[in-house]
Amino acid sequence: MGFNFRKRIRLGKYANLNIGKSGLSLSVGRKGMRQSISTKGVARTTFSLPGTGLSYSKSLNAKKLLKGRGMGPILGNREEEQEPEKEVQTFQEDIKFITTLHHYEDYPSGISWEEIKNEEAPFKRGEVGPHTKEAQRIIEENKPGFLKRLFASGGFKASAEKLLHEAKELDDELFAAWTNNKVLAEKMLHHDEKAYLAVLEDLGFSKVLEEYIKEVAFSYVDGDSLKGEVSIEVASFLPESYKTLTPTGRLSMKKYTKTEYYDIASMFVSGIAYRLGKNLFHLLPVADVLLNVYQRAVNTHSGVLEQKRILSVLFDRQTFEAIDLAKGHPFDHLQSFKHEVKFVKTRGFGEVPEVQ
Repeated sequence: MGFNFRKRIRLGKYANLNIGKSGLSLSVGRKGMRQSISTKGVARTTFSLPGTGLSYSKSLNAKKLLKGRGMGPILGNREEEQEPEKEVQTFQEDIKFITTLHHYEDYPSGISWEEIKNEEAPFKRGEVGPHTKEAQRIIEENKPGFLKRLFASGGFKASAEKLLHEAKELDDELFAAWTNNKVLAEKMLHHDEKAYLAVLEDLGFSKVLEEYIKEVAFSYVDGDSLKGEVSIEVASFLPESYKTLTPTGRLSMKKYTKTEYYDIASMFVSGIAYRLGKNLFHLLPVADVLLNVYQRAVNTHSGVLEQKRILSVLFDRQTFEAIDLAKGHPFDHLQSFKHEVKFVKTRGFGEVPEVQ
């Protein structure tokens, strides 16, 4: 068995050098910014803009300005081997997550598009950006001492250049994100239906929950009512069996009863609807959101992919914001809204018409 080795060396007030078996990384953090850059070229940075509720991340492109939150793994998508007890715990955590999707949001509430429009640039065009400044400081403070001895001959220069290049890319992305933010704000303040839909497109709204949603499209019913068509595949997503431990500590798979399975399905479907409603109300100044949720499945006789509407619900903003979605069974909250649904505890969802 090999030894694991990891050491953190403080290089300054805000920087640390992390040394491990996989290589080196530099982590830098101060108010509003945190970044980690490794010598293997892996970089991740989060830069927040005070007062806006927005943040930029290296893992997102310039159009995905609003940092996604609460995104969890898909069930069964774990490749690493785990001890039985840990595997059961992981499974239970995943089940809890997909049945509480409505507890989370992907965009902050109370967004002030006017403030975003007037937000000052993170740095002036032509000047050195904050990431590059940090990289320059780290390199300057540590040459030609410890880092130079740590890297192989000639390696320090190459690594320093790589660090500066990555930092410059992060600054370019930061500035591009700020520019795009102002464009989005302009569209939102234009108070135009086409502008609102363009903002959803620019933000990549349809991809926020792409782990759970196959397709989503939006249109306007009238000036302040948005309509969404959402397709999901419940059967291919939810597991038919659950993991548990035997008295001797071994992993065991047990099949859900139909009541248990469809209870999870009802929480998942309604949770998706609430999550979308919450995101849309946070982003757009609409009074109502009409959501039609379709279940896609392959016809066992024809082999053709078909879909049927299993939920149609009209969320009005006033009622939606007054409900504490974290309390009670999510499916029961549908009673607070005008909706169409046919659900049998032992058979699941039936096809329904659109809410009129």
